[in-house]
Amino acid sequence: MASRRFTLPDIQDLSKDQERARLLPREGCHLIVGGPGTGKSIVALLRTRHHHRPKGAQEYVLLAYNQLLLKASRELVGHEVNAHPWISWFKGMYRRALGQPCPVSAGKAYALDWKAILATIATAPTDLPLPLTPFVIIDEGQDMPPQFYQALMQIGFEHCFVVADQNQRINEENSSIHEIEIELGIDPGARIELTENYRNCDRIARLALSLYIEDPASPPPELPLQRHCTRDPLLIDYGPGCAWDFAGLIRSILKAVDRNPARLHGIITPDNDTRRRWLQALRQQPVELDQDRPRILTYASGEEDGDHRFGEGGIFVINAQSAKGLEFDTVFLADIDGYHCARESRDQQREDLKRLFYVMISRAREQVVLLRRAGRPCPARAILPLDDPSLLTPWR
Repeated sequence: MASRRFTLPDIQDLSKDQERARLLPREGCHLIVGGPGTGKSIVALLRTRHHHRPKGAQEYVLLAYNQLLLKASRELVGHEVNAHPWISWFKGMYRRALGQPCPVSAGKAYALDWKAILATIATAPTDLPLPLTPFVIIDEGQDMPPQFYQALMQIGFEHCFVVADQNQRINEENSSIHEIEIELGIDPGARIELTENYRNCDRIARLALSLYIEDPASPPPELPLQRHCTRDPLLIDYGPGCAWDFAGLIRSILKAVDRNPARLHGIITPDNDTRRRWLQALRQQPVELDQDRPRILTYASGEEDGDHRFGEGGIFVINAQSAKGLEFDTVFLADIDGYHCARESRDQQREDLKRLFYVMISRAREQVVLLRRAGRPCPARAILPLDDPSLLTPWR
């Protein structure tokens, strides 16, 4: 299986702002803000490496929104990291501190009842046990609600290192940068902003920035003018009246992967039905290849493969919510006509779609391809720069 470069940068390769973030005091609460590809997660992982002890119990914990991001994080630091999904960690910590199960809403294990949680903490004895992991490092901190930070402070966590980007909030529960600052008592002037884009080549970065929502709390990444894309961002229609049908498109993707076995390809889908459809086709579609069939993996709650190595080539088929914080050499956004927003306001719908596509497109390092089923309504059409071929080239 072909390997690819997937390592933390050396200390001497950090930017001045990344180095400032790395050298922040161990104690106290700190906030690092930056757009996709600016190295927020790298800074958080360097922080964990600084805290990590070779043996014995750890005094820190790294928290992230989902398991797939945590697996990538463990691989980057050599699997030696005390890392957990934030909800499961919070429930276990709450049970230890309060001596009772963490309240949930309507019996749903991952729907925390924040009103009940905060009320219980407020009436708890003042001599709660000290946190086992007093240093908390939080990746993609915008994905946790304000009540989460409020609860941490009330339970006695005094040292929180948070990296976040307000413009990457694509979940129902989330926090603004201002809310994180308020709950953790961080002076807005003390946060560190990362602006240099180390991930995307120039045209991918420009396409992503065409969807950026102006927001002074989370500055956009700077354009990587010295890293030129060798392939244009594409919007490909497939199906009736198009050059490709679904089977032909799958064969073409598999052949492209076969030509570059060390590249990691992400196929991001709008829902589980679409994910399963693409996964089955990629695994079963007959095709002649020069190499063995590539590694084809998926991730979703209850449906995942065990071999989630990001240092090897192949294909990951995942939903949009699982793509947060990840990066791939090539990204295919499958069936973009399948993204719909249930918000009442048309402006809110457009804003939600912009944030979502901003996040998904910025996962790609070298190439991004949007795929659309012909003849279907496509709400995403309203937010894409279809009239500017310098940003997105149509291909039917």
